[in-house]
Amino acid sequence: MNTLLLMRHVLVHPIDFYYEIQNPKRIAWFQAMLLIALVFAVRMASILATGYAFETREPYEISWVYELVWIVVPWLAYCICNWAVSTIMDGEGKFKEIIVGSAFALVPFILFTIPVTLLTQILSLQESGIFTALTRLILVWCAWLLLVKIKVLHDFELGKLALISLLSFISMAILLFVCILLFGLINQFFNFVADIAQEMRLRS
Repeated sequence: MNTLLLMRHVLVHPIDFYYEIQNPKRIAWFQAMLLIALVFAVRMASILATGYAFETREPYEISWVYELVWIVVPWLAYCICNWAVSTIMDGEGKFKEIIVGSAFALVPFILFTIPVTLLTQILSLQESGIFTALTRLILVWCAWLLLVKIKVLHDFELGKLALISLLSFISMAILLFVCILLFGLINQFFNFVADIAQEMRLRS
């Protein structure tokens, strides 16, 4: 029930919400995990609910693992980078507040994505602009809540807020690039070892 009340609070009074979650007793780690799980569930449900004319992928091309990775990895990378950058810049927010606060910033996506997606069942492709505009509005709302989170939790002025936001996304891009590079190298290494093992078996 506390989580539901906080979800309502972040939509109606976002500034007060982010001040309130600075009280350690008001938030818990499981709330962030729950909200990210809901984001994933909503994403998968929205894919299934998308009208045939709007969904360009075949069912066999949709991977829940792919969708999960593209939700969890960028979100976690953003939280880590935002915490690191804000700590260097003397931000006041704690890592737990950043994790939970960033998850609650996705509440508009959780609540409104499926209703907007259901419009694709009655809209024609000529009216796709309505669907696109509403989808972008949800994303802008989430982005605005992230900015409010940075402003309140770290107690930054407007100029520093813009700088922290920019540095967070730059460091996030660098982190993701390094992770992708490492994944590629590790994958190549294991393939190399597997090829050597197979060749040794063939020669023996």
